[in-house]
Formats: sequence, C-alpha cells, structure tokens
Amino acid sequence: MQTKQMMRPKDEIRAAYYDQLGVAFGKKVRSRVHWIIRETKGSQILDIGCSGGLVPILLGREGKQVVGIDVSPEAIEEATAALGEEAHSVQELIHLEEANLMTFQTSQRFDTVLMTEVLEHIGEPERFVEKACSFLKPGGRLVVTVPFGVNDYADHKRTYYLQHLLEQLTPYGTIEQLERIDKWLGVTLTLHPEKQPSRPVTEQEVSWLETAFEAVERLHLTEIVRLKQLNKKWELKQQKQQDIEQEQAELVSERDQLTRQLAEKEDEIELLTQQYQMVLERYEGALVSNLDVLEANAEWKSKYRSLANSKLGKIVIRYWKFRRNVKKRRARRR
Repeated sequence: MQTKQMMRPKDEIRAAYYDQLGVAFGKKVRSRVHWIIRETKGSQILDIGCSGGLVPILLGREGKQVVGIDVSPEAIEEATAALGEEAHSVQELIHLEEANLMTFQTSQRFDTVLMTEVLEHIGEPERFVEKACSFLKPGGRLVVTVPFGVNDYADHKRTYYLQHLLEQLTPYGTIEQLERIDKWLGVTLTLHPEKQPSRPVTEQEVSWLETAFEAVERLHLTEIVRLKQLNKKWELKQQKQQDIEQEQAELVSERDQLTRQLAEKEDEIELLTQQYQMVLERYEGALVSNLDVLEANAEWKSKYRSLANSKLGKIVIRYWKFRRNVKKRRARRR
C-alpha cells in the first residue's frame, strides 16, 4: 500500500487551466496549452500522457480525432469523467485509454503526436521519442514540451535546457519550431524518412538560448523581488503580531494587578463592614441605655414640677430663695 509520501503527485493542469489554482498560474498554463493546440496539425492526433484529458477535449471541440493514453488509471478516470460532460459530437471523436507508451499497440498512424511534460519523467527518453515517432505518418509532426531549466519535482529525472533535447529529437526529424513559454520549452519536429545522427546546437539556437536564459533569469529575479517584498511584509506582520502579543501581555499583567488590588479592597471593605457592624451594635446598646436614662430623667422632672407646684413645694422654694438672699447680704457686709 502506497503511503502519502510515495503516491505520485496529481497532475492538476485542468484545474490550473480554469484558474482554480490562481489567475496568474492559469494564464501561464493557458499560454502553454494554446501553443500546443496551435502546433497540432492534421485531423488524427495521438496524445501521449494525456493526463486529465484537457488537450484531447480541446482538440475534439475543433473536430479532430484524438487518441489519448496515460499510464495513470486515475488520470484516465478523470479524463473520462470530463469527456462525459462534453457534447456527443465531441465524445465520439475522442478515445481514452490507460496504456504505457512502450507497450501501446495500434495500427493507426497519426498526423501529430503530442508528448507534453513527459520526457522529464523518463530515465531513458530516447526510447520514448523513437516509439512516439513510430506512430507518425510520413512527414508527420511531433510536438514536445518540457520544463525549461531546474524544475526539481520528486518524479522529474532530468533537467532540460536545449542540448539534451536536440540530441534526443534531431535523429528523428527536423526542428520546425522552438519556443520558450514562460518556464517551459516547446519544440515542434517534422519526421525524417529515416533516423539520422543527432546534430549539435547551431549559432542561431545558441543566440535563442541566451535570450531565453535572460528572459527566465528576469522571471527569477522578479520572483526573488516579489518574495523579498512578501518576506518584508511577513516580517512586519510578525513584528506587529509580537507588539500585539506584548501589549496583550501588559494588559493581562495590568488586569491581574487590578484584580489583586480589587481583592485587597474587598478584604478591606469586608473588615470595615465587620467593624461598622460592631460599632453599630454598640451604638444601639448605648442608645437603648440612654433612652432608659432619658425616660427616668423625664419621670423625675415630672415629679419635680408636681412637687414644686404643690403648697409645700412653693414654701420650700421660697425658703431656699430666702437662704440665698441671706448669704448674699452677709457676703456684702464682709
């Protein structure tokens, strides 16, 4: 059973073509796919490594008869499902088959054979090129695309520039078209009647290659600048995040301090409440005692008034007034 790490990565060219993997990437993929479509000549086409069936379906919509093969059963399943959504007039022009190119058999010969993003996956690509050319009609066309330059995916077995590709292709045909499509290299080949020795790169192709190198290098430099800008934004965002976290930590610390102060105040309030309760209880006790004294005092005042208003009380009051007057006279004589 294959683990997740061992499973072959899924080719998502269909999703990319329809911008499901991003608009910018979709634009690049469409440029490459449309170049392949334009370079496909004749009415009978063989697509080797047809993946999810995008190119066969696009060619079928143009009325071309297409046989699409792929070694991956998942790819053929996806391609068949996509074809099922097409009009019947397109479906009847396209045949999809799970097959390995090296064991694929058919008596049919084709006007164009497509082998796009295949060779970089092959350890011995010369055999694949020879087998692909065997399905061409005399003077037929082979259309090949490969990643241009370093493209180190796990299932890529080689890096292509130009020399190796020409060494593999020129024995079987004449190079008619050489195109750099973003970071891909596209070659159109017209079949030789017989196999010939491979030829070296010409001065014109070296000049073309240098131009292509410059263009790709500028793409890389642009990407480096973009990544640096993204990294700077990320660093600023990280700094902002750190500032926010620091501010949050300070706020948490301040909250904890206020919580402690609040707890202390609550303890003080509780103590004051207890003390107030004690004072209140004492005050209530004293008030009750004072009320008793006041009541007794009022009672004595009442009795005193009653006594003072009596005949005896009036005599006593006059007596004491007389005594005070006598004391005052004696005091003056001295």
